[in-house]
Amino acid sequence: MRVLDAGAGAGDAFPYDIKDSVRELVGVDLDPRVESNPRLHRGIVSDLMRIPCEDESFDLVFSRYVLEHVADPQAFLAEMRRILKPGGTFLFLTPNKWHYVSIAARLTPHAFHTWYNRKRGRADDDTFETLFRLNSARDLRREFRRAGFEERRIILRECCPNYLTFSLPSFLLGALYERLVNRFDVFKVLRVNIIGEFVKSGSAAAD
Repeated sequence: MRVLDAGAGAGDAFPYDIKDSVRELVGVDLDPRVESNPRLHRGIVSDLMRIPCEDESFDLVFSRYVLEHVADPQAFLAEMRRILKPGGTFLFLTPNKWHYVSIAARLTPHAFHTWYNRKRGRADDDTFETLFRLNSARDLRREFRRAGFEERRIILRECCPNYLTFSLPSFLLGALYERLVNRFDVFKVLRVNIIGEFVKSGSAAAD
């Protein structure tokens, strides 16, 4: 397959190793470090709204922690649809806007996010503005359908609360929350991560 990592960055934040398993792995990001990303065959510096690739170039597009930064969902998804082959798949991992971390992020300024991530060891250049316009199961289903995608699956999953390791009590509370919301489906809307798989359909839906 020809695969596109939408928002590949420098390749050190969320490492993976599929380079030898695909025909070509291309990464696109505004960060110039994408050109030297060792996990890719080719890195392209570009806005994800205007990817310099031909129509129907890729069998699979994936993104990790990118959708929360998208300002115009329909423009973004139209570009993803353009570069995907008929029947091609778009996979993503993104935070749920109804999780307590995302709610806190929506209520605090970007400067606070930069400061907090700096404390966690993340460089300022790797902290981006969050908008959360594609970050609930309902929003995702609506926007992907409008853009001409068919849903294969949406999974909500809580993860280990590593962001609460600054103190033992906070981490234990986070771990208790994790066990609770993962165990009972009635609380799945409160889980932190959304994993989605959508397929390019024959035509975009009418508004």
